[in-house]
Amino acid sequence: MPGLTAFLEGEESTRTLGEAVGRLCAAGDVIALVGPLGAGKTTWTQGLAKGLDLAEGESVRSPSYTLCNEYACRVPVLHYDLYRLASAEEADDIGFRERVGGDTVAVIEWADLFPEIIPSNALWVSLEHEAGGRRVTLWEGPGGDISWASTLPTATQPGATAWITTARPGPWEQQSSA
Repeated sequence: MPGLTAFLEGEESTRTLGEAVGRLCAAGDVIALVGPLGAGKTTWTQGLAKGLDLAEGESVRSPSYTLCNEYACRVPVLHYDLYRLASAEEADDIGFRERVGGDTVAVIEWADLFPEIIPSNALWVSLEHEAGGRRVTLWEGPGGDISWASTLPTATQPGATAWITTARPGPWEQQSSA
């Protein structure tokens, strides 16, 4: 399944892209984030929450130890981190499948660890370290269409590049990188 990829320079470009996607989100949307430690998954989520009108005074933090953080936005945000889970069954134990895809926007870090529990309509976002910044790649889950994403503001950011199509397989089609 083809995706779209671009280069982002710095944390602010990552937040700006997350914010642009956040402005487009509605209840039931699922964002599956993948990438190595420190690649910007939580930074991207900070932007997404801002685009969803994060409540004044609230901040987005990594849910590494809490497993799920909730944020008051125009559509409530569930921010999951699957890194510390040993199995998809453990995700069920914390109510993952019951809550994802409902009346919230769900953002799932380390989604590639258990792709079988990620809804097929998820937007997959890969963030990877690259000299001077990071490479971001977007895929709509199987059967989706991300043509809308080519209008997202990467090239308007200093040091960013325009979106290009990539034939790289989606994370749900690859073996886990963990």
